[in-house]
Amino acid sequence: MNAETMKPEAERNSPPPAVEPQEALRQLVASMEHFGTPESWPDGFYEQAQLALLHEDEEAAAKAEEEDESYNKAARECAREMYGSDDVDFDTTPEVSVGDDGAYVSAWVFVPHASLPMRTVEDADDEASPPPEGGYDAS
Repeated sequence: MNAETMKPEAERNSPPPAVEPQEALRQLVASMEHFGTPESWPDGFYEQAQLALLHEDEEAAAKAEEEDESYNKAARECAREMYGSDDVDFDTTPEVSVGDDGAYVSAWVFVPHASLPMRTVEDADDEASPPPEGGYDAS
């Protein structure tokens, strides 16, 4: 007696555990790659199964990309609300880098000339002064 005949009849006749259709298709394609396609199956069945699997993968990737873009949009909006000011500016579509606990959103930070070590306060004051009354002479 083998292990299969020792099982109760109801257990032997029960269907295999349920598998998601995409996973079942992956298993079928893997089986055909390993064992080949049965002769009784129509010509081109393996290729059709591969195309169906490829189509499923492309749809899953597109959905994941949409979800990523939705997250990125929310991160951009949140960054603008939290940090947007006269000293912090954002591009129209800033880069987003997602981490384990949140996201980094690229921004432009204003640094006044006077804050730079190679500049003196007088240099900054000279640059900040208004133009002469008649404007600059371009000649």
